[in-house]
Amino acid sequence: MGKFSRTWELVKQSFVILRSDKQLMLFPILSAISCLIVTAIIATGGTLLLMPAMASAAANGEQVHPNQSPLFLVGMFTMYVANYFVIVFFNVALVGVANSRLMGGNWTFRDGIELAWARKGTILQWAFVAATVGMILRTIEERMGLIGRLVMRIIGIAWTLACYFVVPVLAFEDLTPIAAVKRSSKLFRDTWGEKVIGGLSFSLVSLVLMLPGFGLWFVAIVIGGVKGLLAGFALLILYILMLSVMMSAVQGIFNAALYRYACFKQVPAAFDADLVKSAWTAKS
Repeated sequence: MGKFSRTWELVKQSFVILRSDKQLMLFPILSAISCLIVTAIIATGGTLLLMPAMASAAANGEQVHPNQSPLFLVGMFTMYVANYFVIVFFNVALVGVANSRLMGGNWTFRDGIELAWARKGTILQWAFVAATVGMILRTIEERMGLIGRLVMRIIGIAWTLACYFVVPVLAFEDLTPIAAVKRSSKLFRDTWGEKVIGGLSFSLVSLVLMLPGFGLWFVAIVIGGVKGLLAGFALLILYILMLSVMMSAVQGIFNAALYRYACFKQVPAAFDADLVKSAWTAKS
């Protein structure tokens, strides 16, 4: 079975859990809304702080480069940290409730939020680490040539795999950020080996699932002309937003399932054992 086929089947199996407990979709919805609010607040505050310097430079006929200002860089880093915190906070809550469902428990939305709130300090520390690493990799990649960018992409992929189980580790083991990365990396290596040549393709599945939305938009244009264009576009945006929420919840559910397999070699009843075991293909 190919990568896409495996992912497609695992998405369907995860969706069974999601369909039985639709409150799981609240976590990605609140995460997205919170990120928008946080970004708007920080961007507005940063703009207000930069306005005097920009006005002064403009009055003196000088070129304004706000992105080179130390204040701008501090603001960007703050925004990175804040958004990482929000995203991981709700992902920890989602994984907590999903794990309960997979094990036959009855955790509620509130239980997930309480779990994430109990881990808020550790999540904030992880947000600093993740934001720092992300900004460093991005900065180095922008300053290097083609070969350098390829090398940094490889490093970025390695970092992503090492952090694959960080969220459930933060949720259930309450380790420090560095210890969580080490634990996540060890779980991944011990389960699928140090080198992998293939894995899941949630992004490809998401892309395929977007096609019906574009199809509806095309039909709306054919039937309604300009009005159909606008109405169809609005429906397409709504469809993509709903799909994004669903796929975020599905990935959280599967992350919890894969974590249980990596830790305890237990495959939840809702999942096919062979598919879980072959979620990542080790290099022979």
